[in-house]
Amino acid sequence: MDFPKHSILQALSVMVLAWMLVHCQIPVQPEEEEEEPAKEADNTAVEPIACPSECSCSTEGSVDCAGLDLTEFPEELSENTKQLSLQNNKIKQITVEHISHLHQLETLNLQNNWLTTDGLEDEGFETLEKLAYLYLANNKLTSAPVILPSSLVSADFAANQLIRIYPYTFGQKPKLRSVYLHNNKLTDAGLPDHMFNASDNLEILTMSSNFLRVVPGNLPSSLHRLHLKSNKLEKIPPGVFDSLHNLRELYLQNNLLSNEGMDNETFSQLSSLEYLDLSNNNLSVVPKGLPRNLVLLHLEKNDIQRIPGDALTSVRNLEYLLLHNNKLRSRSIHPTAFQGLKKLHTLHLYNNLLERVPRGLPRRAKTLMLLHNFISEIGRNDLALLYTLTELNLSYNKLTSAKVHRDAFRKLRMLETLDLSGNALQTVPVGLPRSLQVLEIKNNQLSSIPDGALTGMEKLQRLMLSDNQLKLNSVYPGAWMELRALTVSGLERRWSLQVQHLKCT
Repeated sequence: MDFPKHSILQALSVMVLAWMLVHCQIPVQPEEEEEEPAKEADNTAVEPIACPSECSCSTEGSVDCAGLDLTEFPEELSENTKQLSLQNNKIKQITVEHISHLHQLETLNLQNNWLTTDGLEDEGFETLEKLAYLYLANNKLTSAPVILPSSLVSADFAANQLIRIYPYTFGQKPKLRSVYLHNNKLTDAGLPDHMFNASDNLEILTMSSNFLRVVPGNLPSSLHRLHLKSNKLEKIPPGVFDSLHNLRELYLQNNLLSNEGMDNETFSQLSSLEYLDLSNNNLSVVPKGLPRNLVLLHLEKNDIQRIPGDALTSVRNLEYLLLHNNKLRSRSIHPTAFQGLKKLHTLHLYNNLLERVPRGLPRRAKTLMLLHNFISEIGRNDLALLYTLTELNLSYNKLTSAKVHRDAFRKLRMLETLDLSGNALQTVPVGLPRSLQVLEIKNNQLSSIPDGALTGMEKLQRLMLSDNQLKLNSVYPGAWMELRALTVSGLERRWSLQVQHLKCT
């Protein structure tokens, strides 16, 4: 039987097409299935969070609305918001509706706004179960929120008008580490008895610049730093610090504390205390019972008139002792007052009533400040035991050349800086240490530099002799040639000569 050629071609075409459909479907189908999941994953990753107009937002949940002069809390905040910055605006009110849906919020910054206590609903912050950092400084709050979430780590309420704190404002906060309450109007009556009950990890508490008269009790034993300066403190109750074994820094300056407002055991249990500031109070005697590990002790600007022999015996690790601006006389400092203080290297006794160099000064001292006293003489042995001294300031006392022994400085072989300005010296003292790098004798009555007074001072770099009565022929011949470490500007040779305002006649 004969078949037409076109029929044969059609039949072959159908067979080839059928073969291709059967064999080519298999590789095509998986490619289509792989593309769809990839598109869905990409859409999820780049989905933006809702962002209020004028604010800037990130996909990590950060919303920045700072400094936009906002008067109302922004609406349309995403539930995924984690950090919300609203500082430097004019917001007056925050309601539960504003923030109740922000379940992921960790940081809320509301500093520098116009918020009042009436503008904050008590239940508002309690709904923020993940809130860790709350900044409400520089607002107009008169009372703290009644309840804050237990997730809180740090709270800043500084520079408001707070007069009251509630038991659950900071109580029952196991993660709480720092609280800032300085520059408010808090009084003793405005604090609950157990303000930090069950907040056993608090490390930093600042309550400076308030109106407290008594140091608060029941403070957490976890405290590392406690600021109570610039209050009206008159009394430290017995035992109030006894449980603070981790306290390292205690700031009590600018108060009304007297020796009668504390006892000999007030600070004795602060076994970790390294920094204690009692400056600008009403102390008349250096307090006893200071902790052994104390490194820096501020006692300046008091009314201290006496240092007993046993007042400082316990502070074996003391390095800095600041006693300037008091009413100490040389005879009121017990000869053994500094005995045993082998680490004490800096002692400030300026602006007191000292009439001579006190006896028994710390033998390891490196810096001794005795300026602005009434010291009229320096005996042969007054400084003899201060072998390690590198800086000595005796400026603005009543020293005359006749009352400075020629061997007064003989043992100070490590002394680098000596200031004798503002006295009544007629000549440069002889026997000065050859280790000197800086010598200041400004504003005296110098009329001569005796023969050999500067001999051997090859390390001297700065010599200040201004405001005296020196003439060019008052200096012994060759004096400046001996000062090889000095440099005179404008000269080719590298000398260091800073003799200022010499009278040329």
